[in-house]
Amino acid sequence: MFIDVSKTSPTQIIGDTGAKLRKLTETIERLHVRGATRPLEKIIHKVYPADLASVLASIPEVHVAPIFHSIPEAELAADVLIQVNDRVQRIILAETPDAQLTPILEKLPPDERVLLIREMEPERAERLLSELEKASQKELEKLLSYHPDTAGGIMTTEFFDLTGDTTADQAIRAVREHAEVEMVYYLYVTDAEHKLEGVISIRQLLLAKPQALLRDVMNARIITVSTDTSRESVAALVDKYRLLAIPVVDESQHLVGMITVDDVIDVLETETTQDMLRMAGTDKAEILTHSTFRIAWIRLPWLLAAFIGGLAATWIVRNFEGVLTQVIALGAFLPVVMGMAGNVGVQTATVTVRGLATGSLDLRDVWGVLYKELRVGLILGVFYGFTLGLFGWFMFGSLDLGGVVGFTILGNMTGAALLAVALPMLFQRIGADPAIATGPFVTTAIDVFGVLNYFMLATLLLDLPGAVS
Repeated sequence: MFIDVSKTSPTQIIGDTGAKLRKLTETIERLHVRGATRPLEKIIHKVYPADLASVLASIPEVHVAPIFHSIPEAELAADVLIQVNDRVQRIILAETPDAQLTPILEKLPPDERVLLIREMEPERAERLLSELEKASQKELEKLLSYHPDTAGGIMTTEFFDLTGDTTADQAIRAVREHAEVEMVYYLYVTDAEHKLEGVISIRQLLLAKPQALLRDVMNARIITVSTDTSRESVAALVDKYRLLAIPVVDESQHLVGMITVDDVIDVLETETTQDMLRMAGTDKAEILTHSTFRIAWIRLPWLLAAFIGGLAATWIVRNFEGVLTQVIALGAFLPVVMGMAGNVGVQTATVTVRGLATGSLDLRDVWGVLYKELRVGLILGVFYGFTLGLFGWFMFGSLDLGGVVGFTILGNMTGAALLAVALPMLFQRIGADPAIATGPFVTTAIDVFGVLNYFMLATLLLDLPGAVS
């Protein structure tokens, strides 16, 4: 079933998801294949940019660029371009000629324009820069001079500011006359030298008396960031103070830009994704952008650390070969003993790393967190240790064997919880990324500790000869 464009109102296909979005995708693809240019343009006009971005992500790659090129206005094309996913964006950029891309770039907000330019080959980026208007060139070159992971690298230079002697009525008229400014959440008050003096929300402005001066109604207690503030710190401030935008100032307190909440959401999403991928020992775009050998090379160091840990565990097992030979049943419980400890470690480490990343955990909390995780590990260890101990007793008819596996589970799960808190916090203390600790170091440490604990308890509780020399 396809959408009848002639009978479709904007409210029927704008903001749709699920079945309707699938119908929309089929309709757009069918119109493109048929070469029905006018109906295609008509339906594109009725679709939200976000929905059109979803359509482009769902169709075969061969149709992506041609359908994007069917968007008649540069402004709409710009809105779609910044909302498509990375894969679709790369296809569009690769297959769109410079002459067609330049007017689209002109319609983008400065911060989004910078992100796209950074994704391009240097030669093409320079070529497109030279095609932009002089004002856009200068603005873009300034933004490109900042590191991409700082406030300067993600800010927009499109903000609204007026002097303190402006009346509320004059300010409202000025806002109306400058509708092109990206997002007017706040109006910033600056002095003659463009130094930031205060801020006033649009709501406060509308409620102020018409002849009231901005300096009399503004909030002089301003939350600001500098151009070299990390983007993670920016996101934390916006979240803490529930801001819709945050001003960016230079070392002399001159207002140079602002960061809007949509950019902060992008930062949070990016940071969360990066943390998860670091924990897995990989990187963001490896599958789509790297060759098979490059992907293997990226993953090799992480797996090497786990491999070395596995060798250490193997060496420990080999040294307790005599114990394992005397009680073959010990080998049957090795997978569950190790697996349960590893699962506890991953759970705890994930929570710890996320807490450190969001600021909800601090190094000052280390002893409190360790004590809490010790209790959690003990509770889980007692439950699963008792359960596995009973299982071992009934399965092999040996209470001693049940005691070994039960106490091992107790010790391993408790130790795993402690290691999974301590290692990420140690990494944070020495200035390394705590997310890295969750992968190879936590799992390796838990494996080595678990194997050693298992066979030492077996040696003691079963009164067996110790490890070989």
